[in-house]
Amino acid sequence: MKNLPTLKETKAFLQDNKKTIIGTALALVILYALAIAYTLFSDDKVKEIKEIDPATGLELQLITDAEYDALREGAVRFDFYVENTEGYAFTNFNLLEAVLLSPEVFGAINAVEPIVATDAIEAMEEGDIPANYMIDVDTDYDTSELHITVGTGDEAKNEAIATLLYDAIQEETIPFFANKSAYLLSEPHVVQLEKGPEPTNETGNTSLLLYLVMGAGLFIGGLLFGMLLAFFRLFFRKEVTDVFNYRMSDEDTVLDLSHTTAAEQETALAHGIQHPAATRKLILSEEQLPAAVKERLEQMADAPYVFAQSVLSADPLLQFDEVVLVSRKNGTTKDWYKNQRTLLENYATPIKIILI
Repeated sequence: MKNLPTLKETKAFLQDNKKTIIGTALALVILYALAIAYTLFSDDKVKEIKEIDPATGLELQLITDAEYDALREGAVRFDFYVENTEGYAFTNFNLLEAVLLSPEVFGAINAVEPIVATDAIEAMEEGDIPANYMIDVDTDYDTSELHITVGTGDEAKNEAIATLLYDAIQEETIPFFANKSAYLLSEPHVVQLEKGPEPTNETGNTSLLLYLVMGAGLFIGGLLFGMLLAFFRLFFRKEVTDVFNYRMSDEDTVLDLSHTTAAEQETALAHGIQHPAATRKLILSEEQLPAAVKERLEQMADAPYVFAQSVLSADPLLQFDEVVLVSRKNGTTKDWYKNQRTLLENYATPIKIILI
């Protein structure tokens, strides 16, 4: 029965598969770094979303926090109250904002006061200010009072647009207000905004330390994943590997020489084959043994060794005191080894497996 791997075997497994393990971890970290770099690069640029807002029919755009701060400079607001035909307060400010951002109203505004970006809004110098950032409608839920705020980055322009909307609501030139009662509570006035009416999709600033901690965690996870990947790669290879179980009987002797140096391995292999002394031994290997080892064994007087690459190649009339299977890790195939073990079931002979 195969015991749990020893510390030496575990160390050997890690040593043999260090390229797979470390390579997997580094690949994950590199992908993570590229993803972070792409995210940071994207956040530094203005991205336009080429899709239409279903509420307004206008193209949506994204702006950065710095650009939004520029839009809020000199913002102008006025307050009003709206009742519907049943005499109840109208508080659906999302619907009202959609009305004010509709192509018809936006077109009327643009005809009187063209909506173009100021120099302070660098990313939109060549394009229109996003409508959903220019006009904001919110409500005070305690009083049902509505607020319209205009921000284009230009105080005079803000006041002109706010006045146009103020007059349109008062004169009911916007069809939406035709069947409602609107009460204007204040004239357009400059306000200091503490927060933006429309959240941007810009990601928050993540500290470098957090990125490094996440990267270190990913590297550790990559090492574990690399170990798992190496294990399955070895498990499914057609050649015998560290995870291959040579023992098919508790009486099997397994001598692992796979981690000795080349010079030591030849001596250790010859010694492993020679001991213990026997009248006759069958030496099986899928590939020819190293010439130096074979020559060393054959130099012995009355050398009791029969070399073969299959049990079927040996004289079936010969009796053997010991069978030695020489297996080269990552070289000898599992099929060859299993076939030899099947054929050796016909021999009541001790079996020794030497790994090189």
